[in-house]
Amino acid sequence: MKKLVAIIAVAAIAASATMAFAGMQARSGVNGSFHDMNAYAPTKGGTPEKYERVCVYCHTPHNAVVNDPSDPLGVSFLPLWNHDFSPLTYNTYQWATPDNLPLTVTDPLVGPSRLCMSCHDGVTAVDQHGPAMPAAGTVLLSGDRAIGRNNGDLTDDHPIGFSYIDALARNIGPGGTTLEEVVDPSEAFATAIAISADNSYNLVTRGGTRTIQSTLYNSSIMTCASCHEVHNKENATQAPVADGSGDPTPNYFLYAKEQYSLICLSCHIK
Repeated sequence: MKKLVAIIAVAAIAASATMAFAGMQARSGVNGSFHDMNAYAPTKGGTPEKYERVCVYCHTPHNAVVNDPSDPLGVSFLPLWNHDFSPLTYNTYQWATPDNLPLTVTDPLVGPSRLCMSCHDGVTAVDQHGPAMPAAGTVLLSGDRAIGRNNGDLTDDHPIGFSYIDALARNIGPGGTTLEEVVDPSEAFATAIAISADNSYNLVTRGGTRTIQSTLYNSSIMTCASCHEVHNKENATQAPVADGSGDPTPNYFLYAKEQYSLICLSCHIK
C-alpha cells in the first residue's frame, strides 16, 4: 500500500511539474518574432526551413562552427554557431565628448556582437544556415535593420566594444568629485521614471534581478547584447505608439522600454 501511495505521489509531482513548465513564458519569444526566419524570410522572398526549425538559423547541436577567421583577436564566442560571419571590416563610433576619447575599442565586434552582425551587416543573408540547406541564403536585411550597411560603417551607431567599467571610472573628476554620467553597473534596468520637481536629476525606478553588469561581455565590455536579448522579444513589453494610429511599438528585444527613453536611462544619468 505504501508503495502504491509513493507511486501516486511521484506521478502527481511529475504532472504538476509538466503543467508548470507548459505555462512558462520566459525566453519563449523567438517563435513568431523578427528572429523567427520561418515567419520573416517568406515575407521577403525566401522560403521556410524544410523542417520549420527556428533555432537552426543560428545554432546547431552538431557540426557547429569552431573558428571565426574574421575575428582579429581569436576570441571564440561561438555558441554552437551555424551561420556565416560577416566579411566586412568595421569602423566604430567616435566619441564627441573629449573626456571619452581615451576609451579604446580594440575590436568593435568582440563577443556576441560578431554574431549579431552576421545577419545585421546588410550583406550576409539572414536565412543562410549550415550546409544542410544550400537553397537558403537569399534574404538580405536593408534599411535601419542593416546596422552594418555602408561597408561596415558603425560610426553612426551607439559605441560597442569598449569597457563600461573604464567609462564608469571616468565619472570621477578632480578631487574625487562624482560627475554622475554613467550608472553603476550593479544597478538593474530602468522600469519607470518620476519627473523631478526641483530641476535635479529625474528619479529612475529600477526593477528585476538583471543588472547592467550581467549583460556586459566578460562583465566589462559593452556589446549589442548589453541592450538586446535576442531570444525573447518580451523582455520589456513596449508601450503603444503615441500618434493615435493604434499601431504597436516595435519590440526590438530590448531589456527596457523605449517609452520615456527608459532603455537609455538604464545606463545614462540624464
